[in-house]
Amino acid sequence: MSNSQELNRTDNNYISNNLVTCQYFNVIHSYGIWHHNPLQSTTPVLLLQMVVIFLSTRAIYFLLRPFHQTTVMAQILGGAIIGPSILGDDTSTLFPMRNRHILRTFAEFGMILHIFVLGVQIDLGLIKHIRRRAVAIGFFGCLIPLIFGMSSFRLIQQQKSRFDVESATGIAASVAANSMTSLVVVTSVLKELNMLNSELGRLASSAAMVSDILSWITCMILNGVSDAYNSNPMKPLYTFPSLFGFYCTMFFLLRPLTIWIVSKTAEGESMKQSHFISIICIVLGVGFVGTCFGQGSFLGCFVFGLCLPDGPPLGTQLVNKLDFFTSGFLIPVFCAMSGIRWEMYLLKESSTRKMELIMVMSYIGKFTGVILSSSFFGISFIKASCLAFIMCCRGIPEIALYCMWKDKKTITSQIFALLIANMVIVTSIASAVVGYLYDPSRRYKLDVRRAISKTKQNNLRILVCINKEDNMNPIISLLEASNPTRNFPITAFVLQLIELKGSVTAFLKPYHQHTQSVVASSTHLINAFAQLERSYHGNIVVQHFTTIAPYASMHDDVCTLALDKRAAIIIVPFHKQWGVNCLVESSELPIRALNGNILDKAPCSVGVLVQRGKIKSIRPTFDFQLSYHIVMLFVGGADDREALAYSRLMVEHPNISLTVVWFVSSDPDTSSGIETTDDRDLDNHAFDEFKDSVVTKKITLRVEIVKDGIGTTRVIQTLTENFDLFIVGKNHDPCSKVTLGLSEWIEYPELGIIGDTLVNSSEEFSVLVVQQQPQEIRHKSKAFTK
Repeated sequence: MSNSQELNRTDNNYISNNLVTCQYFNVIHSYGIWHHNPLQSTTPVLLLQMVVIFLSTRAIYFLLRPFHQTTVMAQILGGAIIGPSILGDDTSTLFPMRNRHILRTFAEFGMILHIFVLGVQIDLGLIKHIRRRAVAIGFFGCLIPLIFGMSSFRLIQQQKSRFDVESATGIAASVAANSMTSLVVVTSVLKELNMLNSELGRLASSAAMVSDILSWITCMILNGVSDAYNSNPMKPLYTFPSLFGFYCTMFFLLRPLTIWIVSKTAEGESMKQSHFISIICIVLGVGFVGTCFGQGSFLGCFVFGLCLPDGPPLGTQLVNKLDFFTSGFLIPVFCAMSGIRWEMYLLKESSTRKMELIMVMSYIGKFTGVILSSSFFGISFIKASCLAFIMCCRGIPEIALYCMWKDKKTITSQIFALLIANMVIVTSIASAVVGYLYDPSRRYKLDVRRAISKTKQNNLRILVCINKEDNMNPIISLLEASNPTRNFPITAFVLQLIELKGSVTAFLKPYHQHTQSVVASSTHLINAFAQLERSYHGNIVVQHFTTIAPYASMHDDVCTLALDKRAAIIIVPFHKQWGVNCLVESSELPIRALNGNILDKAPCSVGVLVQRGKIKSIRPTFDFQLSYHIVMLFVGGADDREALAYSRLMVEHPNISLTVVWFVSSDPDTSSGIETTDDRDLDNHAFDEFKDSVVTKKITLRVEIVKDGIGTTRVIQTLTENFDLFIVGKNHDPCSKVTLGLSEWIEYPELGIIGDTLVNSSEEFSVLVVQQQPQEIRHKSKAFTK
């Protein structure tokens, strides 16, 4: 049958309102450029389209990243640039109309899986922990923009130049969509800005969850009313029961089945391929049934994801399996396709101004609702403004909604273009403004920071960080060496560091608020420190906390907890682990970056603990022989004085001996360093005070006169075989004669010059590198004094 005959059988209205394309059947594969143009076949065109999309979106993201722009905005702009809005008809060869449905189908398949994974990552149990201020911000942040937008819409409709019925329906739907805020979008924006676990990030996430709940309830009511008004008044009577049965089947049948499939995978092992495919088939089946009931494949899969437990093992396994394929491979295509469908020339129509006025009023209402409700709870204007900007952000769920509405003719192409334009402009401005105005570290960046040498309390408060069980024994040994007594007890705040996987919400909680999965992973940790408490009869008090957050922003939780608990020092494990014969067993670069952020922003002193080889016991023996030998290497400076103060606490331990080695340049008068006379006076005063305060024969004081860094290294090499723990300061005068030449070969700047020299030794011992405060702040304070 010819194409013309086929068209003659089709209704004329259908042809006039839809774009109809014709193509040959056998155009999937190409036989090469010697036979015909490869771009006339679907497979070569699809491959080239994806390559162009990836290159354009990554290039745009690379250019916009310094301005705190999100990945989704870069992908939309990349699609718009290669689409007809910018290049015009030149894109018809690469993106012909006959091939776009293939690319869209490919992208929407990835979107279904991505929406499902997003649903899995949301923990509905957080609803019961939402505070009143988050409820108020989420509620009024939805209600007031809806009132502002609909009121302005009603005023315009009362004028002579009112909108037609089709445009009016689309504008009303757009106002309702703009008044809502998606939790998935808020958490993704916060994660890209490294603010997910900040105080503002947690408040925004809670408020967005309230907004999401309100949007679900509103959509259910509006869908029922719309069906009753537009088609059959009796339709909701059988629509709601069928949907209720669909969701009950999902929760009471498919949810237990999926959890049972996941339970067949042993802890710590990867999910079997057959189990993974079974879950994917269930998801696709849910999407199909949801489409049959008029809910759309996206909505059904998202709700099914919400039914499943987040985090390990299910959430983590699914994210590991699907995240790269969906987020890195298919979602860029989906977002770019929305940019390609973005017909910017439609924004030139005369009615665009009135539509934009309504949407602007909706955004003004969003700002008004968020700022007023925030100010009622005592939130500052700057912080409330940043919160309002975050609540205005749009992302992948909104793109999916706009595309679905355009396909169903709920909104016109003009409204679709206006919605995409507003989303790109508002989200881009919001990301840039929030990234510039809000600094989570401002809360705990203090000019005068807590330190052991400055503490006036009769106890020592230490925050210790543990990211895996191998860190427990070295840290427990260090706490024992800190000499907890009845007159000078130690309060240890143990913070377990867990990377955020399989969930979109980060949290910092004490042990009694842990979920069951977190409690299971913390059992050995809790038992080990409970045994430590019992051994010292209350001289050590331990409080347990857990943070689950991205490593890029986890330092916010560490520094916040140190500030709230008034810790004098934070102990973090080094990112490398050594085994037998000083062979490196593991190296974790995210932990190294985390340690660097803590060293830069901590509100107190920081100690980096390096464990090399086996751990030696510090417990007293029956013959009371000294079994743990510590050496403190003193070069000079604030960090060395802090390390000396920590060593003074340890020397009173009945099972510890201490040796202090002070390195002095053989030609101190020629020093061209930045160390001032005041620093040298403080060093002398600290050393004299140390000698006067220690009344024991277990301490040895040595002064080593060296010419340069080579002489310092030779002295250190003579000490490595005789001691179990080295304590050093991190920062020293880089131009000091004592360390001259050593900075050229430094491998680990976070350990300082002396610490790096010790770590690269071949002997088995532990190293504690102490920093009192960041060197940058120290130099600023000196410049201010001058």
